[in-house]
Order: sequence, then structure tokens, then C-alpha cells
Amino acid sequence: MRFTALSLLLLISIPAWADFYEGLDAYQRGDHAAALKSWRSLAIQGNASAQYDLGLVYLSGQGLKKDPVKASYWMRKSAYQKLPRAMAMLGTMYEQGLGVAKNYKEAGTWYHRAAEEGDPLGQFRLGMLYKMGKGVTRDYAQAMHWLLFASERGLAPAQYNLATMYYRGEGVPKRFHKALKWHTKAASQGNTNSLITLGVMHFKGEGVDRNLKEAYSWWATAVAAGDEGSTRTRDAVAAMMSKDELRDAQKIADQKISRLMLNKDKKKH
Repeated sequence: MRFTALSLLLLISIPAWADFYEGLDAYQRGDHAAALKSWRSLAIQGNASAQYDLGLVYLSGQGLKKDPVKASYWMRKSAYQKLPRAMAMLGTMYEQGLGVAKNYKEAGTWYHRAAEEGDPLGQFRLGMLYKMGKGVTRDYAQAMHWLLFASERGLAPAQYNLATMYYRGEGVPKRFHKALKWHTKAASQGNTNSLITLGVMHFKGEGVDRNLKEAYSWWATAVAAGDEGSTRTRDAVAAMMSKDELRDAQKIADQKISRLMLNKDKKKH
């Protein structure tokens, strides 16, 4: 769960700021009741960040009974105060019909507001609506525009979808080298689909020289990331190599897997 930025916290009075962190400390200790008491009090007072966090708790059901309707109530309160991540989350709730009637047009409106404020989730989801033509007229140029913004801010799903558009030539000419760039960035964050696609690209020589060792290493990393389906392709390419080549490929795979695990540990902290 993400909490308020310093710039927003500075708008809170000192006692309220203390209450917010008191709730945060309680939540991290697992004392959800105490956390919710602090956040609910702040939310009622009109603090946008507390309203957002309370909405997330109602949405996830962590510490209290899951209630999407109450989640949408508090998320809307926060979104109307122009908290970017609340606007993006409210858009998600409209897109998925969580606590509100499903409405792609309304989702697009909130995503656009969040995207204009620089929120990567809002940018990603808005890009996807343009790509699919849901709630908006399908527009690949707009899809690329917003997916690129979200990708540059490090959002792995956006990086994967941007790479896929370049790889398939959806709305743009095929650009394997750009697909390779964004798939590699998404894969470094553990995006399984990008790991698989990188194996395919190295096996076929798309955007890079054909390299069975690299293909093996990407599919082996996909297996380590939880994709059992890549076991067959990993083993198939292994059968095409000599023992020495396979040994080298396994070393490359071990390095990729180690980096992936390290990146995951960094995210946790």
C-alpha cells in the first residue's frame, strides 16, 4: 500500500500528521483496528490521503470486512480532492465494477485526470482503454502516448503492453529493437509474459542475433518466476545444444534469476 507524498503531508496539521503516522505504525504492526481508528478519524476530517488508504482497506478487506461500496465512497472523496492515485483507483473501480456500476467512459474520465497529474497507473489504464477502444474511440497513437509515459515511470505492465504493440505492429510499424528494450525492462521486474517473449525473440533472432543460450536462459527464468508452461520450450532448446553450450546457458540463466530475485527483494524493502 502506498501512502501520502511529503508534499501532501505538509498540508496536514501537526497533530493530524502524527495521527496519520500513528495509524501507519499500527497497520505495519498488524494492529489493524488501531490503524483504522486513526485513518477513519482523519478521513472524516477530510484528509485525502487517509480517505484513499481507508478506501484501499475496505477494498482489500485487510483488517475489516471487505466492502467495495464503502471503498468507492472514500475513494471518491479522495479523488474529488485531486489526489492522483485516488483518481486512478476510482477509475479502476469503474472499469471493473467494484462498488459502482461498471462504466468505461467514467473510468476513462478519472484515468485521464490522474494521467494528467502524472500518475503511472492512470496513464497505463488510460492507454489500455485507448488500445481496446473501451469508453473511448480506439486510438493507437493515444495508447502509445500514455503507455510510454507509464513505461518511463517504471510500470511493468505498461512496459509489457508497449513492447507488445511494437512487437506485433499494433497501430505502429513493427519495431523489434524497441520491443526488445521494453520487454527487457518489464522482465527485470518479473513480468512473466515479457520473460517468455524474450525467449522467443532470441530463439527466432527478432531484433537480435539468434542465440539459443539466451533463449534458454529467458525461458528458464520464466520457469523460476512461476511459469511452468515454459518448461517445455526451455527443455526443447536445451536438446538443441551441446553439453558445453547448455552449461553456459545455465550459468546465464542463474545470473538472470539471481538478478530477478534481488530486484524483488529491493521492492519489498
